[in-house]
Amino acid sequence: MSLPERWYPLRPHPEQDRLWNDPHRFKLVAAGRGSGKTELAKRRIILALSEPTPGNPEPLYFAAAPTHDQARRVWWEDLKKLCPLDWVSSISESDNSIHTVFGSTLYLTGLDKPQRIEGNQYAGGIVDECCDIRPGAFARSIRPALSSHRGWCWRIGVPKRFGVGAAEFRLAWEQAKNGEAPDSAAYWWPSADILTADEVDAAKQALSAEDYEEQYGAKWIDTQGVLFSGFSPIESVRPCGYDPDEKIYVSCDFNVNPMCWVLAHRYGDRIEVFDEIFIRNTNTAKTLDALHGRYEDHYGGWLFTGDATSRARKTSASQSDYLTIYNDQRFIQAGRAVRIGSSNPSIVDRVAATNRLLCNAAGQRRLHVDPHCTHLIDDLRLRAEVHDANSDLTHSTDALGYLVWTLFPIRPISSHTAGRVMVIPRAPIHA
Repeated sequence: MSLPERWYPLRPHPEQDRLWNDPHRFKLVAAGRGSGKTELAKRRIILALSEPTPGNPEPLYFAAAPTHDQARRVWWEDLKKLCPLDWVSSISESDNSIHTVFGSTLYLTGLDKPQRIEGNQYAGGIVDECCDIRPGAFARSIRPALSSHRGWCWRIGVPKRFGVGAAEFRLAWEQAKNGEAPDSAAYWWPSADILTADEVDAAKQALSAEDYEEQYGAKWIDTQGVLFSGFSPIESVRPCGYDPDEKIYVSCDFNVNPMCWVLAHRYGDRIEVFDEIFIRNTNTAKTLDALHGRYEDHYGGWLFTGDATSRARKTSASQSDYLTIYNDQRFIQAGRAVRIGSSNPSIVDRVAATNRLLCNAAGQRRLHVDPHCTHLIDDLRLRAEVHDANSDLTHSTDALGYLVWTLFPIRPISSHTAGRVMVIPRAPIHA
């Protein structure tokens, strides 16, 4: 019985070959983005449907992702295409299941509600994107559902710093790697082993060094230390002159004490921060007065952006922050524009975008700060966490992050994955 043509051609890879043939019950895979781990897992779970299970004539299998929608998007169509037609007894779109002529059944499920996997006993399964799986879901819901038949499980994902299940997945992977879990084994490979050189180069251009090492280098990056790892007091700080002919980009964090705004020019794909406003116990109107006082004669144009939550939140007594900016006749006459989204990107995304400009994986620096912007420099140098307890930190870098995201948001990078990059299955097929 032949497998679908989509399974071929396949690229040999020694670590994937070890993963495929290793007899350990639980396999933990930390591998780079687009490196084939999910594609290999899809083939493994389909092949399992044809394998004999002594004492279990109608074995159940599962493929799980952090959410139901994600599972459907990433897994469902591929599973149906990978399963040979002469293996299929029936397919249910309502409960996302494939029933086979062998008596086996495969269920697709989302773990946003871990109890979805409870109630049945399974012969095996796959858990994808493990750093985004709720903590405790494996121990409380998944492993107990594998107990009766001593079922196997692959736990796979990119080794992320951030994610609700990142710490738990890392600990389990490290325990498997160190031999502390006798029934488990750990596997690892970077994206560069699988992706083409141009895809790897594109990722280096698009990501900070730290994000590249995590997402594509498949390295566990510690979160201790400064948040803005791309910042260098030597490389990132240099004179950034004010130019009356260039548009001034003003990005606003509307905290009352202190209120922090950053002022920058954009030159192509670069940002030059030439000034900052840092005022205690103030409001938006007074900060606009200070801004106008410094640059009353500026004729190059203005663009205001910043914290989207200030569409409704008030730091002044009568008007929202952005309404105050919209209605300021001084800046209207100077040709101001206001660009603000309906919501903020996550702090983690803003930090990643800022680090990418500070220094990407190719060593390019496209964000510089003038030496007299001391509050912003201290914030970049010392801010250690997403939510920092120090009240004087976070506000300047938050303002900078809004500007970076407005001008250079992070977009998904296309990667060539699919069947061209997998190891050829060697386990026997039982028709």
